[in-house]
Amino acid sequence: MVHTLAVPGAEGNGVFAVAPSDYPHGMTTPARRVSRADHRSGTAKIARVRTIAQDAMSGARWWTLIDLESTLRSDTEFWRDLWAPCLAIAARKVGLPDARRHLEEAIDEGFHQLDQFEPELGRAFGADPDWDEVVERARANVPGPPLRITDWPEPAPAAPLELDRVEPHREESLRRRLPRPASGAWITARMMTDWVAGLWRHANVRINAGDSLDILEQVALGARYSCVEFSAVLAQGLNALRIPARRVYLRRGDYHDGVGKGHVVAEAWIDDLDSWVVLDGQHGAYWVDEEARPLGLPELQAREAPARPVAAGQRGGIKEPGMWFAYFSHASVTGATWAPKGFVPTFQRRFVLETDRLLRDSAAAYPRLSDMAVAVATVDAAPAIRISPCHPYATGGAMDGKERNEATWPLSLTGGEHRAELATRTPYGLLTPRELRWVAS
Repeated sequence: MVHTLAVPGAEGNGVFAVAPSDYPHGMTTPARRVSRADHRSGTAKIARVRTIAQDAMSGARWWTLIDLESTLRSDTEFWRDLWAPCLAIAARKVGLPDARRHLEEAIDEGFHQLDQFEPELGRAFGADPDWDEVVERARANVPGPPLRITDWPEPAPAAPLELDRVEPHREESLRRRLPRPASGAWITARMMTDWVAGLWRHANVRINAGDSLDILEQVALGARYSCVEFSAVLAQGLNALRIPARRVYLRRGDYHDGVGKGHVVAEAWIDDLDSWVVLDGQHGAYWVDEEARPLGLPELQAREAPARPVAAGQRGGIKEPGMWFAYFSHASVTGATWAPKGFVPTFQRRFVLETDRLLRDSAAAYPRLSDMAVAVATVDAAPAIRISPCHPYATGGAMDGKERNEATWPLSLTGGEHRAELATRTPYGLLTPRELRWVAS
């Protein structure tokens, strides 16, 4: 009869077939001769003996395995967890009176993987009157993990982020036309909003292009355009300065009929504020709440009373807040449209409102760009954490303020509880940190 014995082999887990012995006790086998011949070769000897021992186990050559004991004991990597239990089984198979001594020795040294050797261990020793006690002793040997990561940052589910950018090969040309960025993202965004508002006087004229370089070239020749073009220059300019931005298409209630039912602004993720903020390039303005906190689009849409508009600089501003606030009834952004109560795809009787992605909830269109995903990596053969920032213009990261371009850090293995602050780095500094916790033993 042939059984199977699942035990770990030299390269991982293996399954050995157990059959009647091919070698009677006392026979000089090639295994013993090879073991003595390999005694001088160190590592090569161990590797060879492992193979021979596995073959002996799978072939049920129990005496061959027993004769290898002294050499297998020198294989400290596998002695406790592999060879000692195998020798115990072999000894019981051939009827040696002290068959269990190898198993007892292994358990005393911390062996606990009984299940790896079933059903053969149970068949060999299950009838022993104290077997249940042996099993409990082995199970008690299972050590706690040397390290357990207990809490880590994770980004919320969100639709793919699409930004309003010029073609990559044109971005440097655009950047040369823009004001120099300031040290912070928020002051840079306000400066850009004010700068865009002063480029030309608004006119209800459209250019048949969505490229801000083309718009700026025509404006330099005296052209004037609508809110669409103000927003294109603002959003694409902010992206060129490494501030994530996109256009926002606002629509008044009952926008499917009439005229003047739409307005276009921009919005940007502001690193300093850890939030999205709406910026009106035509008026050079943004909106704030009662505590003067700049507002994002979902917050503006959720308000029952108009928010207060604030001029971003010396020019522009919104003279009729109530009228302009009415445009926040419905909205789309670059890449996404949401409509909790159902979407009407007709605009002012004549146009179809095309969408890239139709959502029910605006939250899916607003990833928090200071978020990050984390992965486990290896540094110097020890566990480490690597962060994958959500911010499209991330330049690295930091753990407890220690910055690296390749955002990977080893984890302390000193016993006890540990915590660390992980943060994404952008051209404007470190973003809001996220907490990582782990326990080492």
